[in-house]
Amino acid sequence: MSDPASQDRPIQEQPRPRWPWILGGLVGGFLLVAVGLGLGWYLFYRPIVNVAVQLPAPLPPPAPPGPDAAQVKALEEQIDKQKAANKQIEDQIAALKDRLRADVCTIKDPQGKPPATAPTPSGSGQKL
Repeated sequence: MSDPASQDRPIQEQPRPRWPWILGGLVGGFLLVAVGLGLGWYLFYRPIVNVAVQLPAPLPPPAPPGPDAAQVKALEEQIDKQKAANKQIEDQIAALKDRLRADVCTIKDPQGKPPATAPTPSGSGQKL
């Protein structure tokens, strides 16, 4: 039945396939080459300093063909108001200059003389 010589021999196992090792080596080698190329590009070929060139400012829009009537009218009204305000200020300056030319208070007359052009307030008189 069983041969005594066959019992002494170890049972041979089937050889393991080598294709997983070969495939793993190829994929691993490809990944190492890809990482090396990527690192080489990153270190040596990418631009180190990014210089941004600023474009010139865009041209302003063209001016309208003529002045706007509403704006012109508003500006003229402003000018008229400013002229009226300036006239009031000039009148006030002239009145103050007239007061300076009039007799001012002195040791003999501490109250001074009232200006000839300025009306005296009604209802109040000077008390001595």
